[in-house]
Amino acid sequence: MSEIPYWVLSLAYWLHMLATVVWIGGMFVLSVLIMPYVKKNLTPEQRISFLSGLQQKFQPVGWLSLVVLGATGMFQMSEHPLYEGFLSIHNNWAVALFVKHILVVILVVFMGIMTWITLPKLKRLAMAQNLGKAVDPIERSKLERSEITINRINIVLSILVLLFTALARSVM
Repeated sequence: MSEIPYWVLSLAYWLHMLATVVWIGGMFVLSVLIMPYVKKNLTPEQRISFLSGLQQKFQPVGWLSLVVLGATGMFQMSEHPLYEGFLSIHNNWAVALFVKHILVVILVVFMGIMTWITLPKLKRLAMAQNLGKAVDPIERSKLERSEITINRINIVLSILVLLFTALARSVM
């Protein structure tokens, strides 16, 4: 295998860290700061409209970050001295990375549920409300709770991903 130039690997690390900060930082700010504030200070109708618009702006950034994380992460993994091949789990580094990737897959599933199921339903409720149609408060409450729950799950999963990243980094 030919040696990769130092700057290429450095660029991959930098892009990976940048995407991590954007993705996990964005989820953290949304879940811990914005959502509680919005829930306390906006009416249910305003809340649906605001969060739907905010999520519409944040979702592409989150998905782009995920693509960058995947590409740079695979590159970094393949260049690591302990890498023995795809699904070759024969050392502590590989175990930590394997668990990390399982957590990332679960995280992506929850992101998909949020992007393609929960948020579109909330947006339809907001549009119906804006058109003067009656909106079932139980359905709205259920969807809002689902959004909060998914965001909290994603925060916990993100913290665990960072933990297993640290574990993998500490293995020599």
